[in-house]
Amino acid sequence: MILFFEYAIASGFEDEGILKEGKMMFDTLLKQFLDIDRVVSLIYKDFVDYYKNFNNLEIIEIEDKKKVEEKLDNILKNKKIDYVLTIAPEEDNILYNLTKIIEKYPVKNLGSFSEGVKISGNKYLTYLAIKDFVNVPKTFPPKKYVVKKIDGCGGKFEILDDNYIIQEFIDGENLSVSLIVGKNKIYPLSLNKQYIDDRGFIGADVNIEHKLKDIIFNEVIKGIKYINGLNGYVGVDVIVNNDEIFIIEINPRITTTVYGLKTKPSLGELLIKNAKNEELKFNVRGENFTIDK
Repeated sequence: MILFFEYAIASGFEDEGILKEGKMMFDTLLKQFLDIDRVVSLIYKDFVDYYKNFNNLEIIEIEDKKKVEEKLDNILKNKKIDYVLTIAPEEDNILYNLTKIIEKYPVKNLGSFSEGVKISGNKYLTYLAIKDFVNVPKTFPPKKYVVKKIDGCGGKFEILDDNYIIQEFIDGENLSVSLIVGKNKIYPLSLNKQYIDDRGFIGADVNIEHKLKDIIFNEVIKGIKYINGLNGYVGVDVIVNNDEIFIIEINPRITTTVYGLKTKPSLGELLIKNAKNEELKFNVRGENFTIDK
């Protein structure tokens, strides 16, 4: 049995944009996992009706988002679970805390381990881990900063507290790389063009060709190797500026790009094979998609 859930769908997240992305990721992988085995999932009460007729899906209904961790722990304690995958944000240590619960039990985690989530889920710790080995934007340590207009008057300023980092702006192509990180090998799946505006991430062209594709893959793999605990699907954000490659973020989790990522065998099958430490062989094609935010 596979325990699989997405945090926004499980907790009833109120942000419509995040819910849309969460549902895109969840629905994509849920269908793949249901083709492999029975699935148990945490789903918030408002969304249960949409999923209640899915064959081989057992729904654990959530009425209070504060109960997600407790419900997860109960399932792992009382059901025979073989594999677990959770999609959750790194913000407020949500993904880290859920992963720590998973690691209490003798199940195979299809995602990253807590050590990898702790580092790559923190933008400054990521910077420290990889800055000596790959190109990254110059990043200042998190502390309280005062931001002023260079010719401002009237004492106007903005204060950023230590929940923020200040990072050099890199202009260029917004790209990402989708990979599967295994115990002994890292498998690049696709290079993707990202569409980003003032609303954030709004879509992608998945599995594009690029003159620097192989070099980008090599740089991303080099960076990933310096963060212990990454596992399964990992998404890495990259900017290319005048043929210079900068690694911006490493996401230790499923990213929305999987919506347009079509692999054979399916990504769900590849993640399970990876958890069994099997050699991965696959074909990839991609589709473009947009998110209406």
